[in-house]
Amino acid sequence: MWDWIGKLDELRRSNQLAVLVTVTKSSGSTPRKGGAKMIVLPDGTFFGTVGGGTPEYYALEDARQCFESMQGGTGTVPLKPRGEFPACGGTMEYHMELINDNPVLYIFGAGHIGQSLAHVLEGTPFRVHLIDERDEWINAPTLPGTAIRHQCHYSDFIGKANWCDKRTFVTIMTYSGTMDQQVLEDVLPHHTRYVGMVGSKSKWAGIKKNLGEKGLDLSLVRCPIGHDNGGNSPREIAISIASQLLATYYGRE
Repeated sequence: MWDWIGKLDELRRSNQLAVLVTVTKSSGSTPRKGGAKMIVLPDGTFFGTVGGGTPEYYALEDARQCFESMQGGTGTVPLKPRGEFPACGGTMEYHMELINDNPVLYIFGAGHIGQSLAHVLEGTPFRVHLIDERDEWINAPTLPGTAIRHQCHYSDFIGKANWCDKRTFVTIMTYSGTMDQQVLEDVLPHHTRYVGMVGSKSKWAGIKKNLGEKGLDLSLVRCPIGHDNGGNSPREIAISIASQLLATYYGRE
């Protein structure tokens, strides 16, 4: 049996949307039996098999529909001869499940606010990715186990990450204003649903001037970030940011 669990974990870490196809029932002569699995990516790439030939054709077509509707479903494959083409003669049924369709939050900066935000978002739909090259921060033992850690430079992560305008949220809170500006500049060309940055109004005015002169569209960037709840501790700021992220995800703003 192929390591489909390991492949799913690999796709989870890279925020790759996929459809998991599982054969749930087979009758008569079929190439694969119940439990056979195939993982399909949006570009048609697939791993594993539900039997090749006709079953694979049906499964790939149905998976494509899942990506378009962003919903799972079921399918049936009649393996009956058609004209001059032979077939096994049985019937297969399969279930299709969207994988990694949760909203994804990329937190650039694993400092006090970033770590607090990862904690506050536990138990919500968000899958949290923390990005920071500083060993003492990204490997802090206090980080929640649900957070996916990426110890690398911000630009390296941005170049390799998967971006989807329906699912991808970004918060920028690195160790310096200069780095915040660079991360924002690198993120802006990508498809996102939300981009927010920690900072004062004066900091934002300076960054808007700098990046505006480069012709970048900053109209959808939120800075200062979060709902104004009157607090200024890392946890209080994280709560205000989480509130704004959830409101955006659920279509309340």
